[in-house]
Amino acid sequence: MWKDLPYKSFVYLSMFLNFVSAVIVFVLKGNLPPVVPLFYGLPGGAEQLTPMLGLLLAPAAGLIITAINTSISILTRDILFKKSLIISSAFISLLLTITVIKIVLLVGFF
Repeated sequence: MWKDLPYKSFVYLSMFLNFVSAVIVFVLKGNLPPVVPLFYGLPGGAEQLTPMLGLLLAPAAGLIITAINTSISILTRDILFKKSLIISSAFISLLLTITVIKIVLLVGFF
């Protein structure tokens, strides 16, 4: 089933990006404050803040989305739907990695 999956390189890219963003959080945790802003959709103030290791929610969500999309694309037969799922998971992982990097650069002490 895995051999019939299109764009396997995008699946690998998605997992790599999520891994890189998790490594960034762990490597730079000494330069980050104890709480960081993550939930920008909530009203301003303390509701937007999460503990520093809460930044790992982004790569975890990216890995979950990649796993779900890859599983669905393995089970379906429509090639366009398979490609759409794989590309969207890579795009979501890219956006989540950019989000983590921007937050680290915004609040980090360098």
